Amino acid sequence: MDVEARYLSEPGPLGLFTRITRVGLLVDAFQHRSLDPLGLLFIDYSVLRLLQLAGAPYRMSPTELSEIVLRSSGGMTQILDRLESAGLVERSADPSDRRKVVVGLTPDGLRTAERANASYRRARERLLGALSPDEIEQLDAAVHRLLEVLSQDGQVRAGT
Repeated sequence: MDVEARYLSEPGPLGLFTRITRVGLLVDAFQHRSLDPLGLLFIDYSVLRLLQLAGAPYRMSPTELSEIVLRSSGGMTQILDRLESAGLVERSADPSDRRKVVVGLTPDGLRTAERANASYRRARERLLGALSPDEIEQLDAAVHRLLEVLSQDGQVRAGT
């Protein structure tokens, strides 16, 4: 067995984290291949998708966005600056509290989100076509559970 095969087949938590990290790197590369042609980073797509999921008028606060995508307020500001410069989002005063800001999709942002959703969906379906529906369901359940564990650990470490 070569070194790479041994590295990827180590048992227990060490091997699990090695494989999870490898999956993360491969998913990142997949996301780049899927979204780069649209001029979007995955984090940009995530913000556009969240605003779209919020429904008309497609607005959320920067704080809500940063909490969901796990970015600092400074990091979210950079993301929103980039999206605003591209004409995909706009910031405005919150109609219910003018001291606050909301971020909304522009018409071009909504069209870009819809194009990105379609492109990314086709790429995911092509990639996951090798898996059966049962395998997808099992993987999804395991990832959900891992997210719960990691989120709880993060909350404990943050003192929440």
